[in-house]
Amino acid sequence: MNINWLRTFITAAETENFRKTAEKLYMAQPTVTAHIKQLERDIGTQFFRRSGRSIVLTEAGRRFLPHARSILSSYDRSTHDLLAWEQGYKRKLNIAVSPLLAVTILPYIVRQFMERHVDVEVTVQVKDSKEISEMIEKGEADLGLLQMKPLQKTLFVKKIKEDDVICVCPHDGGDIESSPPIDVRNLFENQTLFTYNHPEYWDDLLSAIHAKYPKIRTMVVTQVHITKRFIEEGLGFSFLPKISLNRELMEGRLLEVRTPELKLPKASTYIIIREDTEENRLFQVFLKEYFSY
Repeated sequence: MNINWLRTFITAAETENFRKTAEKLYMAQPTVTAHIKQLERDIGTQFFRRSGRSIVLTEAGRRFLPHARSILSSYDRSTHDLLAWEQGYKRKLNIAVSPLLAVTILPYIVRQFMERHVDVEVTVQVKDSKEISEMIEKGEADLGLLQMKPLQKTLFVKKIKEDDVICVCPHDGGDIESSPPIDVRNLFENQTLFTYNHPEYWDDLLSAIHAKYPKIRTMVVTQVHITKRFIEEGLGFSFLPKISLNRELMEGRLLEVRTPELKLPKASTYIIIREDTEENRLFQVFLKEYFSY
């Protein structure tokens, strides 16, 4: 049995179309047909039947599909493990991280960690904070860096960082030093507030804002980088962790708005793990040095 036959079979089962399978696998359609026929000949049964322009799995095909996926997954893991060993890696660390942290502090942290621990292969998965805690609980990642405290009681949780949250609006194009102070009331009453770009602090903050500006217009934008882009285009304003705004503020693309009438929250960063492995301990020691928590 050829492993490429299995890959073609699985893709064909998912697309239910040989042409789409060929496009997805970057091969000619006759090659797809040949792979399926060779696999069927090798196993001794038919896996697909025609249904108009599409194909559907036979009962045998449905029974074989999970086994094919298991075989391919095992093959991919084993070849990856061998390649990693040949490259000098002896251990693995799978990190799940939120989008905000992935584009701010994570690149520097991972680079420094890898320079110190050259035998550890680091894998990074970028997921929303809610997904991260579920991944750690299921063992799909070793360690999580996220921005909301997980609800799962089975996980070890540690707050490692707090960042200021500030209000930002678009630059008006004038000179920052000579520009007049921003009219906060006009901003809140006439511009759109982008909300829920951070998973933890928005409920309380929005209640406080509504108490002072009951007619404020809001729009949910769930990603920080999208929120910043919307603000730069002059579509509205928001409250964001200052760590995510360093470049935009320095380059004058966004302006900080002072809001003394509001008590602004902090944006927290948490580390979570399920098992106390050696690789987890190494990374936690490194983070403790970096953040001094």
